[in-house]
Amino acid sequence: FNKAWERVANQQKKNDRLREQIKTFAEQVSEAVEQQEKAHVTTLYQSCEHLLVFYGRKSLAAWQREVLMEWILDYIDTITRNPFAGGIDLAALYQAMDATMEKIHPEAFDPFQDDEPHSEHDFFDEMADEDDASIFEKLFSDFQDDPRFDEFFREQESREQQLKDDQQSFNKLMKGGSINKLFRRVARVLHPDREQDEKARQEKNRLMSELIEARDNNDITTLFAFYAEYVGQSPLEELGGDLTDATQLLNRQYAQLRSQHADILHEDPKTAALYQRFHKKTIKASQREINTHLENLQQDINNLTLFCKEVTSLNKLKPYLQMRWEHFNEERW
Repeated sequence: FNKAWERVANQQKKNDRLREQIKTFAEQVSEAVEQQEKAHVTTLYQSCEHLLVFYGRKSLAAWQREVLMEWILDYIDTITRNPFAGGIDLAALYQAMDATMEKIHPEAFDPFQDDEPHSEHDFFDEMADEDDASIFEKLFSDFQDDPRFDEFFREQESREQQLKDDQQSFNKLMKGGSINKLFRRVARVLHPDREQDEKARQEKNRLMSELIEARDNNDITTLFAFYAEYVGQSPLEELGGDLTDATQLLNRQYAQLRSQHADILHEDPKTAALYQRFHKKTIKASQREINTHLENLQQDINNLTLFCKEVTSLNKLKPYLQMRWEHFNEERW
C-alpha cells in the first residue's frame, strides 16, 4: 500500500509540475505576443473589408471573382484559427459578404427566405455542405477499413470498463466503512464552522470543497493526502480489511496518471498551441522564436496596410489576382 500510494503521489506531482510548466510558459508567450497578434487579426479583418469592395465590381471576370473570394476566405480562416482573435466579431463581415454575394449572384439566394440576417454559418457553409458530407463519408469509410479502427474502439471500451471498475472498487471501499471514516475525520478537522477568523474560514471552505470533490471523483489519492496532512496519521492504520482493495485502486490510478501525463499538453487548446509553437530546448532559443515571430507579424501588418493604401482600383488589384491564380494552378499541378 505504501509503495502504491508513494508512486501515485509522485506521479501526481510530476503531472502537476508539467502542467504548471506548460501554463507558465504559455502565459509568458501570451504576454509577449498578444498585442501584436491582435493587431495582426485586426489588420486582416480590415483587409477583408477592403477586398470585399472589389468583389461587387461588375467588370470582374468569373475567375477573378473566384480568386478574390478565396483570398478573403483565406484571411478569415487565419483569423478564426488565431487564439487571440476572440475580440474579432465576424458577424458584420459575414453579413456584408452575404449582401454582396446576393447582389452579384441573386440566383444563389432563395427569394422566399425570411428577413432574418444570415449567420456566419448560413450561405458559405451551405455551399460546402454537400462536399463536406461526401468527404466525411469517405473519411469514415477509410477509417473503418483501417486496421486501427478496431483497436481504437477496443481502447475506448477498455477505458470505459476501467472507469466502471474504479467506481465499483470505490463504492466497495466506501461500503466497507474505512474510506468513509477517513473522509469524516478529515472533514471534522476542516469544517469551517469551527473557525472564528474570516480568512481562516474561507480557507477551510476551499479545502472542504476540494475534499468533497476528491470523494465525488473517487480520488482516494487526495483523500489519503488530506488525511495524512490534516489528521497527522498514515491512512494505512484506518484501512484495515480494505487495504487490498485500496492498493489495487491506487495501482489503477497510477496507470491513469501516467496516461494523463502524455495528454496534459492538450488540456487547453490555446496553451497547447503556444507551447508547441514556441517552446524550444533552451530559454534563449524560445525567445529567438518569439522575436522572429513578432518581426514577421509586424512585416505582414506593414504589407497589408500598404496594400490597402495603394490598391484602390481594379487595375491595381488585377495583377495580384493574376499572381494568386497562377500560384493556385501551380499548387494544383
